[in-house]
Amino acid sequence: MEKRYWKGVEELNNDPEFVRLRNNEFFEHLPLNETLQKKAESDSSTSRRDFLKFLGFSVAAASLAACDAPVKKAIPYVVKPEEITLGVPNYYASTFSDGSDYCSVLIKTREGRPIKIEGNEMSPITKGATNARVQASVLSLYDNARLQQPMAKKKRTEWSAVDSEITAKLAEQAAAGKKIAVVTSSMYSPSGKRALNDFIAKYPTASHVVYDAVSYYGMLKGNELSFGRSIIPSYSIDKAEVIVSFNADFLQNWLSPIEFARQYGETRKLRNGKRTLSKHHQFESMLSLSGANADQRHKIKPSQQSAVIASLYNKVAALTGGTSVNATSTPLDKSLDGIAKELVAAKGKSVVMSGSNDPNEQVLVNAINFLLGNYGTTINLDRVCNLKSSNDAAYAQLLADMDGGSLGAVIFWNVNPAYTASNPKAFAATLAKVPVKISFV
Repeated sequence: MEKRYWKGVEELNNDPEFVRLRNNEFFEHLPLNETLQKKAESDSSTSRRDFLKFLGFSVAAASLAACDAPVKKAIPYVVKPEEITLGVPNYYASTFSDGSDYCSVLIKTREGRPIKIEGNEMSPITKGATNARVQASVLSLYDNARLQQPMAKKKRTEWSAVDSEITAKLAEQAAAGKKIAVVTSSMYSPSGKRALNDFIAKYPTASHVVYDAVSYYGMLKGNELSFGRSIIPSYSIDKAEVIVSFNADFLQNWLSPIEFARQYGETRKLRNGKRTLSKHHQFESMLSLSGANADQRHKIKPSQQSAVIASLYNKVAALTGGTSVNATSTPLDKSLDGIAKELVAAKGKSVVMSGSNDPNEQVLVNAINFLLGNYGTTINLDRVCNLKSSNDAAYAQLLADMDGGSLGAVIFWNVNPAYTASNPKAFAATLAKVPVKISFV
């Protein structure tokens, strides 16, 4: 026998009032006493259904009136491009680069408009990985607030006028023997570097200064002191069984986070016969994404980092026969004993990283990796990373030239050091001494 269900006791008992009103779609019991209900029914000539219709129409009409969208006319192709089929998306391989984010991407387009970005799984570096910033970058392509024309003295102008004025002023400064500086963030585009070389060839007094808001000069200088080469090596975190990081948030914004996040994920999965996970120690002053994912997170003050790195080096050196250095004791010495043993047990399959901008700390980190035999396995000096090339010494010399009056022109290319200057007012006063100032953003 088929089961039957009732909405309430009124339906079960076939209450006359319920039977009369059950076909009313919007029927509900109003919390009014009998007198008020009769008065409300007599005063109102509009049903609830009509009221909702009117409300819906009013809201829709107000929304349409508030929209000031431009009129777009759909015009069919007279001669359709061969590569476009209406309704069928096209995919293009490209490269995304913005700050510390780099990856190979596939861009989905419809009728020539990019609508979605995904990672390219054929990339040997990122292997199809992306992050939230890469996924959201497609929105910046449709930013109506972007400048459509060049600006001169806060007024719109034409490129031909800008080119003529800039060329004349640069020629004037070069003829007077004044220095010309081109300030950019780290560049790794071959075509961009070639254009800069052509510029310097035309203006012999010009120089290229690389400035990054987050500088990696300490790492470059440390590697120069250790290996005689101002480079940043490539890291293979997926080959590491023990990972030790000192304030290097390699999963979010250190060097190549998209690449490292994909590699790190490989060490944290048990598959294809893999029975062990990597061990991750994170030393940091503030909570980071890497620290949140670490097996053990060790809190240190910025002032303690040098001592902790030196102490770890001495403990690794004691186990591997290396030469010790002068180091003060730290509250983490007991923890460092165990970490040093883990690193030595995973000799050749570990990696130690540091986000410090101090060349001396980077030299100690290099020495730890050397004692552990990590070069050639998890760290590759022959396959360098070109993402960062900042030069703090050259930038300090630039500020001295600006203040001394020997700099005739400065060109900022997609970088604004004023945002990160320790004293913005002093920087503005120094910049005011330069006769010609040009900014491309």
